[in-house]
Amino acid sequence: MPANTPEVVRMVWQTLELSDAVGGISLGGSRAKDYATRLSDWDLYLNGEPARLMAELPGLVAPLRPLAAFWEPLSEDAGYMMVMDGPVKVDLFPVGGRRSLQPPWELSGTTLGAIDGHFWDWVLWLGSKALRGEAELVSDELAKMRWFLLGPLGVDRTPADLGEAVRLYLDARSEASGRFQVRVPEDLGRQVLAALREHQLVSRA
Repeated sequence: MPANTPEVVRMVWQTLELSDAVGGISLGGSRAKDYATRLSDWDLYLNGEPARLMAELPGLVAPLRPLAAFWEPLSEDAGYMMVMDGPVKVDLFPVGGRRSLQPPWELSGTTLGAIDGHFWDWVLWLGSKALRGEAELVSDELAKMRWFLLGPLGVDRTPADLGEAVRLYLDARSEASGRFQVRVPEDLGRQVLAALREHQLVSRA
């Protein structure tokens, strides 16, 4: 692992190494290729029997208490997305694992918390792309977010930038929280917002 690896990433790595389902771990993505931004995620590729890895991964990392944790719904390549305290985004990829693409979110009292985790994970990832100047990718992803996540919450337009995405989402979440009488934990959102503000990707207002 690189010398600047956060302690929480080391904890994830060490936890996975203790499992006999994990045959090996390698670092990939921008962190391995030395072009990461300060918000870039940590991509860990896991060797082993894919079906077993996919079955056991959520339970293996649950004791580390991620702020958000879910299987990526928009990729057929299996990826278990996590946002750890910091915020630090850690993505686990069982090599060879495959999953079905999922339809857009359906809003209800039981899905609002999961939607919240997906939104902040997505925005944190987009923050790393914005820092790298990948404006076209960010724009395309915001359109996808409108279709997959914001639209089901009642948002009727594609955000122009990350700041507008956050504002539209928070307004829609507030309305949904009141309608369903569901309170969503706010620590994840506070941490991601603080990181985005630190890098001037959203305003402090």
